[in-house]
Amino acid sequence: MDAAETRSFSVRNRIRIPRTELGVPFRGVLPYIAADAASARKASCVMNNRQSRPRPGFTLLELLVVIAVIAILAALLLPVLSQAKLKALDTQCKSNLHQWAIAWTSYVGDNNNSFSTGTSVDWARGEWLVALNDYYGKKPDLLLCPRATLRRGPGSKETQVPVNSTNAVAWGGPTTTWASPLPDPANPALPITSSYGMNLWVFNPPANVSNIQGRPAAWNWRKFDVPLPANTPLFLDSMWRGGGPNFTDAPPAFNGEWLGAGAEMHHFAIARHDKGVNLLFFDGSVRYARAKTLWNFYWHNQYDTSYAASHIQFPSWMQ
Repeated sequence: MDAAETRSFSVRNRIRIPRTELGVPFRGVLPYIAADAASARKASCVMNNRQSRPRPGFTLLELLVVIAVIAILAALLLPVLSQAKLKALDTQCKSNLHQWAIAWTSYVGDNNNSFSTGTSVDWARGEWLVALNDYYGKKPDLLLCPRATLRRGPGSKETQVPVNSTNAVAWGGPTTTWASPLPDPANPALPITSSYGMNLWVFNPPANVSNIQGRPAAWNWRKFDVPLPANTPLFLDSMWRGGGPNFTDAPPAFNGEWLGAGAEMHHFAIARHDKGVNLLFFDGSVRYARAKTLWNFYWHNQYDTSYAASHIQFPSWMQ
């Protein structure tokens, strides 16, 4: 049998193989193929369901827990932020008083080391507004402590009203300003207001003036040179234009009590910064002092700093 016949024989023999014999090898494989296909379809359905199914949100309990945590954090942080803000205002007030130290030093330097007379206007307590105008006029914000910028409303106790309120009174309080007779250059319909005041014992009145508003002229400092400059107030937080305290002055019954212009220490004995005020002293230093310690400074040249310890009973709000 040659090669051609052999190929023909092989082909014929292959063709003659029964169909049943052809199916034998595949009967064991097809079930596995079908099973794999079914598994693949099932897996595909599961994946599609997972992808299309919306993700669950927070439960009510989880939301309540988050809200509670936020509330706790806010309760812890808000007082801290509030204190930080007040601290910043205190710092700004002290910065203002340092600027006033420059203004006062410049004024006395230009006036033979002397303060103003206290007699150039008929509202002597605020004469410094006129005397120092050339030194602060371009910086009107220096007139205001940042903790006291609104006006005071009527009533024995302090209430705040807007700066343009027709119900505002002339005097101020721990958190409000006093008004001067001078119009505000920025808005002439309103008065110049301020929340600082002068130690009125610094005036240098003429020799023929024996007193200013009942305060003996002989007790005045007159000049910038004083024996104890670090403990002699010059300019400070105030609820009125200025004051001439004496060691016998009674303290206010409550913070911001107004008993008239003649209640000298009342104007300064307020709780504006915590329980006291910021002061500028003759030596140029600026310090905080509690209201009750104001009786321990040398306001005039006859002032007895030891008197208060044994004679003054301070109210509870000053303790």
